Amino acid sequence: MSQHPVIEWSPESCLVCDPATHAISSHVSPTDALAAIGNPKHITLALGRRQVFVKAIRLPDVPIAEARNLLRFRLEDLFPLPANEIAYDLVATEDINTDGREYVIFATKSETIKQARALFNHAGTKLDRIIPTCLGSEKLGESALSSIVISPSSEGIALDAVDRGHVVYSRIAGNVTTKAEIEGEIARVSAASGFSNPTLVAHSSLKELVSPNVRLADEHPLNILSTLHTDVNLRLPEDLALATSTKLNSRKRLAMYMGICCALALGIAWLGRDEENTKVKKVQEQYARRVNEVKKQSGEKSTEITKLKGHESMVTDGIEPKQDLSDVVIIASNACPDGLWLTGLNVERGKDLSVRGTALSNAQLGAFVDGLNASARLRDVKLAFSNINTIGETPVVQFSVTAHVIGNIPLAEPRKDKRARTR
Repeated sequence: MSQHPVIEWSPESCLVCDPATHAISSHVSPTDALAAIGNPKHITLALGRRQVFVKAIRLPDVPIAEARNLLRFRLEDLFPLPANEIAYDLVATEDINTDGREYVIFATKSETIKQARALFNHAGTKLDRIIPTCLGSEKLGESALSSIVISPSSEGIALDAVDRGHVVYSRIAGNVTTKAEIEGEIARVSAASGFSNPTLVAHSSLKELVSPNVRLADEHPLNILSTLHTDVNLRLPEDLALATSTKLNSRKRLAMYMGICCALALGIAWLGRDEENTKVKKVQEQYARRVNEVKKQSGEKSTEITKLKGHESMVTDGIEPKQDLSDVVIIASNACPDGLWLTGLNVERGKDLSVRGTALSNAQLGAFVDGLNASARLRDVKLAFSNINTIGETPVVQFSVTAHVIGNIPLAEPRKDKRARTR
């Protein structure tokens, strides 16, 4: 992480950490906040906790780039926003079980980043990186235990739940003025994060608000962000697409340069072989006639091979289908969306595929039919019937779908009765 000054921003106010004295001060506007630290040209922007969603989920244990791509398809299930309006990033924890690895997701509205970027650009400063403010609490919590870190922020009293060194939940308390109120907020955070007996850590400025058993810390989370090494960066979807495109174009240019170098090397080598080619041509002339004879014999053999291949093709068509019937079963199974299951499947040599099943809705049935239609191994996918029934108190759709299996030819053509029918 670059060593730029850190400013915590929310639409209402800004919190600034002075790089020299580590003193924390609050300001109304980005212009005032930047002036307090000497108007730097680049800063790290820490988004206030009310602007950031924090959620811990499990994903397959894959590299972080692959996990980020997998998450794109689940954004709308996790957050109450359209996927194309979410800027997000994630970190991998060390918690791995049979369900996969636990990742902590940080997300915000794209409009929030655009608003912050416009305000700070107008004030003459560029945002080098955008991170959640709550990341600063990770170093204050117990690395091997569950902790709740309590600190003042630009939006109120912040409570960050830290589980084994990673923030998994964050909350802003409103007007908290008594110990009873702060203990109520601690109870809410403990319940939301699933902590039974967390270690409590509070900034020393909140000494009068917390109980004596709460550990006090002189360092503020914003101080820690200025030296925190993290790969988290909340970027707009279009910025991520541009970065990916730039990286791809760079690789293409490198491949092009390498191709040009290889072509030059081949050209130089070819020029050096001119003399050797003259000698080779003389030898080639000696063998030209022998080659012509061999070609003639080869042509005769090729004709025989062509005939044999025709016989082989007829035998193969009569014995083996163009695709294994087990593959057809796999295709039908893979096309099933969540909420749809198969109750019967029939596929025979020379006959259409017939699939019966049950779905929770017509939308899932439609997705199943579309999935079969998308397969290059099937055609003429048709919905034979669909009935709405009830299992217990749950309405379901029972259906039957047929499809023609490409290459599933009959073992033999049906015999035609050539005898004339008489009465």
